[in-house]
Amino acid sequence: MKKKKNNPFKTIFIILVVIFSALLVASTSGYYESRIRDQVVLTEEGIKEFEERISKGEKIDLTSFLEQSSIDYSSSASNLGDNITKTLEGFLTEGVGVIKNIFNTLF
Repeated sequence: MKKKKNNPFKTIFIILVVIFSALLVASTSGYYESRIRDQVVLTEEGIKEFEERISKGEKIDLTSFLEQSSIDYSSSASNLGDNITKTLEGFLTEGVGVIKNIFNTLF
């Protein structure tokens, strides 16, 4: 019996779809929203502490209430992954639209 030869384009396409799916899930998992929510909570706590210090008549240094800048951990690999995801997402979205238009014209 002859062994069936795999099409390299099919294999590459499947790998790209899996990578796209993983990156899409990672980017839409809510990590960014949770970071923003944490910053809001910290800001609300800072406001309460500021108001308490004012009511006690303490001397206040405004720099102690400022939000510290966050460190950007993005790298060229993560930026490349985001760019690939956005490109594939646009390609697949347009591709589905084209296929839908073809079906609409046929039926």
